Amino acid sequence: MTKNQFYIPELDSLRFFAFVLVLIHHARDSELIPTWTTISRYGWMGVDIFLCLSAFLFTKLLYTEYTKTGGINVKNFYIRRAFRIWPLYFFFLALAVFLTIQKDGWSHGATIRALGMFTFTDNLMTAWFTYNTTILYSSHLWTISYEEQVYLIIPWVLLFFYRSKPSTTRLILLFLACGGTFLRAWMIFRQVGHPDIWVLPYTHFDSVLGGIVIGLGIFDRPLKKIPNIVWLLVGILALWQVTHLPNVTRIQWKLMLTYPLVGIGASLLIYSLTQGRLGILSALLQNRWLAYLGKISYGLYVYHKLGIYLANKITGQYLEPERLLLYPTVALLLAFIITVVMSTISFEVLEKPFLKLKDRFAVVQSRPV
Repeated sequence: MTKNQFYIPELDSLRFFAFVLVLIHHARDSELIPTWTTISRYGWMGVDIFLCLSAFLFTKLLYTEYTKTGGINVKNFYIRRAFRIWPLYFFFLALAVFLTIQKDGWSHGATIRALGMFTFTDNLMTAWFTYNTTILYSSHLWTISYEEQVYLIIPWVLLFFYRSKPSTTRLILLFLACGGTFLRAWMIFRQVGHPDIWVLPYTHFDSVLGGIVIGLGIFDRPLKKIPNIVWLLVGILALWQVTHLPNVTRIQWKLMLTYPLVGIGASLLIYSLTQGRLGILSALLQNRWLAYLGKISYGLYVYHKLGIYLANKITGQYLEPERLLLYPTVALLLAFIITVVMSTISFEVLEKPFLKLKDRFAVVQSRPV
């Protein structure tokens, strides 16, 4: 059977820039860059861009499968996700556990953390016990559990949408948005703190629903009446406006604006990049090196905290005292380089064979391996 292909290199480039936001955000925690910089404080938005992008791509890819076959092979969807996520994820967990035992020994806290990570309930464990850093270089991997939970339900949700009238789909999406908003308001009213409001399965509904809405093309008709560059600028402006609102660690009523603006901004960025007609920017984002960095962005995300640690050790040990003013910049660049090297090797040696297996279960290919 000839397989369709849905691939937009600009979205891979967007993945890479989302990773850069996360890298800078987490580098702050290791004192690699000054804590006052806006990007370091709000780089968590890269996570929501990832989530929005995943929801958009699933919506598009599964819809193409639905129109071609009349249904969605949910079993094959789960198999594809397992081939994409599990090899690197479990390899890195094994590495992190080994390094933890070598450096700090084992503890009851590490057992709890390992249980959460190996069962894809790490975000739930984080909400219950707060952040647990007993297993080294892995505190950010609660997001993998979050995504796995999304994977469980999204093919069924999308299949329902594909079979429904557009008016029914709009109504249900509105209901989900209102329900999620109510839950967030309740959490703020009850002063449910960080990280609960950040890591629970329903707390990033804005970005996930935004990706689905853009993928379904619900608002394509009105959006196309305005030049595409306008939506790109509005998306960037929405994300910039978030930096003038309370950060996610501060439980205030203004958080009712923070999350929706991130979802809107990410959705409009994705919409504008998929429509093209952005002149030199489209050409830049189609650059094969940027696209490749986006292709390995999963590895970049998984390895980057180890990269930050190694850069921190190297620069702290080898920089002369009079050169310490350069330390944050040098260390951040070194963390980036180390992470890219690790991720490239991982992609070519570990991930590629499984990606080729993954394609055997695909009706629609998302990108060439």
